[in-house]
Amino acid sequence: MRIFTTLGFLFVTVYLFGQNCDCSSELSHVITYFENNNPAFQKIKNNPKDYKKYRKESEKLKTATKLEKDSDRCIVYLDQYVSLLKDHHSDIGFQMKRTDLSTPELIANFKSSKNYLQFEKTSIDTVQLIPLLRAKKTSDIEGIYSDGGKIVFGIIKKENTLNQYQGVVLKKNKLLDVGHVLLELTQKEVQRFDVNYNVGLLGFNTNRIFKNLKIENGQITNFGFSKINTGSTSNEKEYEFKTVNDSVNYLRLSSFDHKLTDQLNSFYNGIDKPIQAKPYLIIDLRNNGGGSEKSYLNLLPYAYTRPLKIDAALVWVSPENIKRYEEIASDGNAELIERMKKAKPFTFISYSEKGNDTWTLETSTTYPKKIALLFDRGTASAAEGMILYFLQSDKVITIGDNSGGYIGYGNVMTGQTPCGKYTIRSTTTKYEEKSKYEFVGIEPMYKVAKEKDWIMYAISLFSKN
Repeated sequence: MRIFTTLGFLFVTVYLFGQNCDCSSELSHVITYFENNNPAFQKIKNNPKDYKKYRKESEKLKTATKLEKDSDRCIVYLDQYVSLLKDHHSDIGFQMKRTDLSTPELIANFKSSKNYLQFEKTSIDTVQLIPLLRAKKTSDIEGIYSDGGKIVFGIIKKENTLNQYQGVVLKKNKLLDVGHVLLELTQKEVQRFDVNYNVGLLGFNTNRIFKNLKIENGQITNFGFSKINTGSTSNEKEYEFKTVNDSVNYLRLSSFDHKLTDQLNSFYNGIDKPIQAKPYLIIDLRNNGGGSEKSYLNLLPYAYTRPLKIDAALVWVSPENIKRYEEIASDGNAELIERMKKAKPFTFISYSEKGNDTWTLETSTTYPKKIALLFDRGTASAAEGMILYFLQSDKVITIGDNSGGYIGYGNVMTGQTPCGKYTIRSTTTKYEEKSKYEFVGIEPMYKVAKEKDWIMYAISLFSKN
């Protein structure tokens, strides 16, 4: 499942802090927590070359945090540390304290405070600017964005800069005035930005949140913002089926979001006969970020040629992980908790007593005789799970670029840093086979340049076969 921390959702929770956060101490705690409890770190520790590099980079971060005077920037170093683990599902989150803004008087006091007045406000002509931003393409970073509620801002390029942008408020609300600079962005590469989110304007204890984010298709996912009123809104569905020629069908699946599962299963029922009527099928998983595994299970009979091996999950046993599992204790994991308590600390045990298993399907189809799976770096999580099941078939070839590598670790549990400002989200399980694909991704049988027509390339391979 695609797992992202949407900061907008965390802002509704109020926490109290009784001390200033020392970044060096916070980092030391985070390092100790992950080294004791994270399964991906154990892989690094067991590889002398990787462990030496990890230690070197960790020491650099420790030195940097001792010199850092801006407490809001601590998240930058914590994020950099977590990236050393090469575990896509572990991260650092926020626990935010918000000022009491329940009355007009409290709001007025907050807006006259020194902290609020420190934030930049620029002069803009909304009458002229808004139509220009509405006309921007969905793929353009410039445009109008909203959280779906009362925050509306436009991202515009700063004058006389090559890669600097600002998110400027376009619609006044009780906290924000038109012209307030809510976001500051520096483009690092295509679709990748360093983002400074001025959450102090919204009454939070942290003035700024710094993140290195991928922003694409009008989505600033980590902050809960989406592009609106764009002149090129796409009505494209997350799935599509069409006939390419007399022998080839094409199926595009751009998401396995759990909300789409019922729609997709109904969609699959409607295209079953056409799929079984032709010898070749192209399934396009490009930019499918995952979701629910139930969203693709009905496709397995088309590829099935032998019992499917189910990868075994292992859980990392540590005192802290046992506590995390006990905090969410249910009948489903009571047996696992007991086995963790009896196991030797700081070792892996099987998540399930059954261990490795195979899955035999009752049905399979004659057609299609050959299936081409297209995937790229945007293909992740549950979509990668589908790839690995399909790769066990004699019918399947894979085309494109390495997948995203979001498949090796799971069962995220949440801890907290000493000052209470950040949450530690660490995986606790690894898959025996899938973990080798984490970060590096699944390599296709046929690598193809992005600029090439992948569909036509797949058809050419069918012709050769």
